[in-house]
Amino acid sequence: MKFLHLLSAEGSQTISLHCLRDPPTSDTDGPRTTQATHTDNRQLRFRSWNKQMFEKDTLLEPLVLQDECQIHDGNWHQSRFLFHTQDSRQLPIVDILGIPSSQFNSQQRIEISPVCFL
Repeated sequence: MKFLHLLSAEGSQTISLHCLRDPPTSDTDGPRTTQATHTDNRQLRFRSWNKQMFEKDTLLEPLVLQDECQIHDGNWHQSRFLFHTQDSRQLPIVDILGIPSSQFNSQQRIEISPVCFL
């Protein structure tokens, strides 16, 4: 990895969070929690190779390409993040923090693309 970092001037990587959420139920269906179960992208933090954190409202904020995980219609949706940096030592992303725990009738899957070093 060090060799790639030395030979590269910049790098990019995408991460997709796939979410399956059941549609919200009406009040006639019985007691259900009204607590929000969507993914709040402001809570997500991504740890880089050199231990720096990519997170919202910082200099290392990832670009949000798609943000659909808050949709509750019983179908798969995704939130996609692009990491592009001119400091190649920051990639790849090695850890994701702040993913909400799975709740009843929901599923999540993470897809991490390879890093493109330039």
